[in-house]
Amino acid sequence: MEYQKYAVIDIGSNSLRLMTGWQEVPGTWIFSPKELATTRLGKDIDETHHLSPAGMEASFAAMEGWKEQLTGVPVCAVATSAVREAIDGQAFLAEVRARFGWHCRAISGLEEASLSFTGATASLSPDVTAAVIDIGGGSSEVAVGRGGDLCWSHSYPMGAVRFTRGEVMSHQAVAHLENRCYQEWLPMQVQPDLLIGVGGTLTTLAAMDLQLAVYDAEKVEGHRVSYDALCGHIERLQAMTPEERRHVPGLQPKRSDIIVAGLLIAKSFLQRYHIPAITVSERDLMEGVFFRHSFHDAAWNSRDRQS
Repeated sequence: MEYQKYAVIDIGSNSLRLMTGWQEVPGTWIFSPKELATTRLGKDIDETHHLSPAGMEASFAAMEGWKEQLTGVPVCAVATSAVREAIDGQAFLAEVRARFGWHCRAISGLEEASLSFTGATASLSPDVTAAVIDIGGGSSEVAVGRGGDLCWSHSYPMGAVRFTRGEVMSHQAVAHLENRCYQEWLPMQVQPDLLIGVGGTLTTLAAMDLQLAVYDAEKVEGHRVSYDALCGHIERLQAMTPEERRHVPGLQPKRSDIIVAGLLIAKSFLQRYHIPAITVSERDLMEGVFFRHSFHDAAWNSRDRQS
């Protein structure tokens, strides 16, 4: 029996991701494995205020590669930090619509936080107060709530691509970045029982902690990394040459140059709120779009036409 498929494309500052889903039983989604293409769309955006030309071409190439398998499939393309900030962000989305005919728009930082929270906490017990941190290439979002309801959220202009300056940072640069991040975090209105981490920086952290030669989403899901272990990974990576980093189990070579900046954001967060560990989840914004049924959201489609 054929079931109606839907697709979400996450247009991020570091990478594009694709996931399809369908419902064999109403209310229960079945998802395909996520496909990823590293594009660096947000490279140097703080200096240029434009999307990376090479990143745009890499993004169009990735979407062209996915186009055939998405024939007849409703697509929600969700653009985040780089596209919403760039001067040419809306022109990029217009080109996506023209080439592929997909619904797409740049979502706000708070909407990104909310969608990540929905995706990451869907299976939690309703009596658990959870914080979700999503460390992306261009921004980091934090959302706190329980039982599916948000209590507090915020989006910060801190990301692994945005904060990377060269493949190796000096100890002074590391200390400066860590302090900068620490000062950015706002007081949280609610103290969480559980911290869930999503996004490529944190799934990579889990994969490194597990020493996975081949990435395994099932092993990464729910893996707990202590603050001390996180610090150990940062110290180990900081002591390596760029070439040595490319051979670390669990660390994708294309992420090896930005991983330290991303992990420093995570470390500063745990320091700031005195949280002893982070539980990593594979479920994030993409699942959140499915769980919110955004394919049938009139607001999405009307904004799509206006933007």
